[in-house]
Amino acid sequence: MLLSLELLSDLIGQIYDCALDPALWPEVLAKINSRLGFLQATLTLQAMPGGVVLLSVASGISDDLLESSRQYGPAVIAGWGGPARIAATPMEEPVLLSEVNPGLYDGSCDNAFHREWYRPQGLIDTAAVVLTRDGHSLASISLTRHESQGPIGLGEMDAIRLLAPHLRRAVTISRLLDVRAVAAATFESVIDLAATPILVTDGQLNVLHANGAAQALLDARDALMLAGGRLATALPAATQALAMAVTQAARDEAGIGRRGLGIPLLASDGTARALHVLPLRGGALRPGLVNQAVAAIFVSNAAPYTADAGGLVAQLFGLSGGEARVFDLIAQGLTPAETAGRLGIGVSTVRTHLLHIFDKTGVRRQADLVRMAAGLALSH
Repeated sequence: MLLSLELLSDLIGQIYDCALDPALWPEVLAKINSRLGFLQATLTLQAMPGGVVLLSVASGISDDLLESSRQYGPAVIAGWGGPARIAATPMEEPVLLSEVNPGLYDGSCDNAFHREWYRPQGLIDTAAVVLTRDGHSLASISLTRHESQGPIGLGEMDAIRLLAPHLRRAVTISRLLDVRAVAAATFESVIDLAATPILVTDGQLNVLHANGAAQALLDARDALMLAGGRLATALPAATQALAMAVTQAARDEAGIGRRGLGIPLLASDGTARALHVLPLRGGALRPGLVNQAVAAIFVSNAAPYTADAGGLVAQLFGLSGGEARVFDLIAQGLTPAETAGRLGIGVSTVRTHLLHIFDKTGVRRQADLVRMAAGLALSH
């Protein structure tokens, strides 16, 4: 294992600190390079579909090389197969440039960026992850190996996969916060100045602080409200997902994964938004920002980026691929036997998956899973 649990926890804590202070990104990228054996790490925000670079933070690249790379935005997009190919790439799943476009390496595909910038440095392959994506922009991280470091192996890909949801959360929240840095002594005042609705809660979802935009949502008692003094949403499954994410944030932020990222928020007029949970207990910057605080909850104007309710449940509750497939069919009303037949697996395997799904979602009956899927489908 390339990253021990201790190193992984430490690195994730520093990644989340970057959500509040983007100036920390170069240091974190340097640590990722060092831990995983890469020469260059670049966090990039590009305008789509043209590929113009809006923001680029890097480690292992000189300022001159970084600046010169920005003129190749369209060629970089083309090297990865173009906007359509990038749009089809699953978020958080690392892909290798050598597998996406082998022509760059066997000489059958000519690309200005690869020919003029990449190969002259002795770079041999890049692992990239799409972190956020919408119709106007693309945020990604790329990790590149030099010929002296050898090829990128399965261990490195697994480590990147572990870090991906945390990187995505940090980038998402940093963009919502819309500030360049947050000092511990001014955290509440920065929240109050932010246009994005932000709430700070303890481990039981009691609201410790809410800025003006968030208070307006609470006062409306529509999509977001207080129930028995605790934060709740109009979708019971979303409230449950929020509570479990905050509990995990209090227990161990390294294990939060995709939980608390893109929780649907649905208003009575059909407007869909999303909640994003930032743990506040780990790292060096976040502890003590607000007394007893466990999490900061950011409300995005963008609806969750998920194709279906099953995919959303899988993300919110950390279901495995097999569990998500079983959930999809059970939520459609199929019996365990019918589900087993459809998936080509044993009934006992389906029941094992169901036990894991019940444990992860906090429900105890198949009928509750059907209701959960139906409720979340309303947010699409």
